[in-house]
Amino acid sequence: MTPVFIVERTLDSMWFNLLSEVWNKGSKTHIDTGSFAGSNRLEFDFVAGTIKFPATRPLSPIVPDGVPPVTTEEDIEKYFVNYIMDGNLDVNEHYRYSTWISGGDYVIPIFNSAIVNNVTTKWSGTFVVKVPNQVQWCIDHYKKKGFGNNHCYIQVGYPESNLAYDRPYTDEASRGTSPCLRGIDTKILDGVLHLHAYFRSWDLFAGFPENMGGILLLMEYMANELGVEVGTLSFSSMKCHLYDSQLEAVKARLNIE
Repeated sequence: MTPVFIVERTLDSMWFNLLSEVWNKGSKTHIDTGSFAGSNRLEFDFVAGTIKFPATRPLSPIVPDGVPPVTTEEDIEKYFVNYIMDGNLDVNEHYRYSTWISGGDYVIPIFNSAIVNNVTTKWSGTFVVKVPNQVQWCIDHYKKKGFGNNHCYIQVGYPESNLAYDRPYTDEASRGTSPCLRGIDTKILDGVLHLHAYFRSWDLFAGFPENMGGILLLMEYMANELGVEVGTLSFSSMKCHLYDSQLEAVKARLNIE
C-alpha cells in the first residue's frame, strides 16, 4: 500500500500532478467485473489531495496541441446543472449524484431481507424513496445553527445501493451500479467554506476534471448562499485510476515518449 498526498494550487495543476504520480506509483490491476471488465487499470493504492485555489479559471484542464480535451468549461457547467443540481432522471437512468445531493427519487434495489423494528421481514421487488435536498439542508442548518458545527455532510448513496450489483442483467446498459461519489463534507473556518469529496472509484483521466469542476461550482453556489468565501477543495479515493485505453493520451499529456 503506497499512499499519495498532493497539494496543488489549481484544478489543472492537480490533474497534471495526479497523472504523473499514478504513472510512476500506480499499481496495475485486472478488472474482473464492472466497467471495461477484462482489461486493466493503472490505479493508486490510496490518494488524497487539497487544491488551494480551486476557483481559478479555467476549470477545465489546459492541454497542449495534439492532446484531445477531456472536458470544457461548458461541459463542466452542464455537469453541475444536470448532475449535481437536477434530480430528475432521464429514461433508463437509475440515479444521478444529484439524486442525493439536491434531492430526487431513488429506487431501492431488490431486498432479500431487512430488519425493521428488530423484526426480520422479507419481500421482493423495489420501492421508491424520496431523497431530501441535502444542499439546501446544509445551507439552512448553517444559517440556523451557526458555522461552528460539524453536522453538514452530504451523503451519496445508501448501503442498499451496493445490492444493485447483485441484480441480474442482460447487457452492459442494464447492469446495476452504485454511485462512485460517496460523500461531500463541508467545513466553515473564519468565513471560508472548505469541501472534501470521497470517491470509492474514480476515472482520473476523464472523470476527475469534470467531477471536481462541478463540485467546485457547487461550493461556489453554497458559499454565495451562506455569504462566505470559497476555500480549499480536497478529495480522497482508494481506487482512483486510468484505463488501458487512456494510457496513450496520458503519455501525450505528460510528454512521455
